[in-house]
Amino acid sequence: MKRSVLTRAGLLAGLTAVALLPATAGAAAPSEADSEYLRTIHQVNLTAIEAGQLAQDEQGADQGVKDVGGEMVTDHTQLDEEVTRVAGEVDVTLPDTPTQQQQDLISRLQGLDASEFDTAFVESQLVGYAAAVELTNAEIAQGSDERVVNLAQEALPVLNELYAALQNLAAQLGLPTSPSPGVSPTVSPTAPGTSSPQPTVEPTLPAPTDSPGTPVPAQS
Repeated sequence: MKRSVLTRAGLLAGLTAVALLPATAGAAAPSEADSEYLRTIHQVNLTAIEAGQLAQDEQGADQGVKDVGGEMVTDHTQLDEEVTRVAGEVDVTLPDTPTQQQQDLISRLQGLDASEFDTAFVESQLVGYAAAVELTNAEIAQGSDERVVNLAQEALPVLNELYAALQNLAAQLGLPTSPSPGVSPTVSPTAPGTSSPQPTVEPTLPAPTDSPGTPVPAQS
């Protein structure tokens, strides 16, 4: 369940490298699609941090759920620092809170007892990460601002590894390892204000095939 020190060090090194890139003088403003990606991934981070904290705090939660929750808090806190930095560079204002859909998910998780929490947490996060990976792949393929595309390239392995951890956890708990029908995702597949084609992510979307080393997929 725990990722290697090397993997986490590689993530930090990559983010640091992006942070050290000089700003391009007179760089054009990002497209609306790039701006929307920054806003959406920021809300993904806010939601994942809150959901992960809930998993850590749930006394009756499976230890594996707690462990993944802790990884979510750590990784998304680090990732959001970079999202905030890049948004500042390109002059994009980030939302203060998750989407209403994401807030509703957190409220639902907060209202569950211990016997229901593990299943709801894992299934909802599988759907959310499926959507987040799809969205990030789309930004890498279609984004026009190099700064935002670089950020998406750094975010992708983080999202994929957390998705893989959730899939492994689902298998250990005897749950489906692909997004389940009827589960609210942690990222809205149709984010308001998106001006370019965005991937349509349904709860039944099969896992992406480009996650390294995992039979995986695809996230206020």
